[in-house]
Amino acid sequence: MLFSLSGCGPRYYVKEKADIGLIRGIAVLPFENFTQDEHAGEKMRRIVISVLLSHERNVVEPGEVTRTLRDMQVRYLGALKVAEIQDIGKSLGADAVMMGSVESFGISRGISVNYPEVTINLRLIETYSGEILWSIRHTSGGPGFWMRHFGSEGRTLSEAARKTVEEAVGRLF
Repeated sequence: MLFSLSGCGPRYYVKEKADIGLIRGIAVLPFENFTQDEHAGEKMRRIVISVLLSHERNVVEPGEVTRTLRDMQVRYLGALKVAEIQDIGKSLGADAVMMGSVESFGISRGISVNYPEVTINLRLIETYSGEILWSIRHTSGGPGFWMRHFGSEGRTLSEAARKTVEEAVGRLF
């Protein structure tokens, strides 16, 4: 039974000897969106910012991040070079950038129940070196016990999204 439980929960990476506590400011970049909901990336970005702030982390104002990316003429966040990450960090006074993507964000349909499902990928990258300090892929949602067996109402999509982020960021701080 212990072997079957070892695969549960989010899988994540933390760079050896990384001191996340030394990160003073985090710039959360816009998220890539691989879902049908055209606003899922921005919705998840806002939740990540909110959760980081609740963990008492300094977060760069999202408008400043957007302005800096526009000024630097960054077209595709998935292909940022280390030098660009370093320039973003210098411009915004951030020790790290958080990049992410949303793989799923919506209501899934089961045989007899509908349930929310959210999957995100997050990376925290040190702006000085361009090295990945932390990375996670996490899914939350699905029908719970009461929903599967009794058809009761479960979490909303918004609640599932926040839970996904809280669990993911909880692995970092």
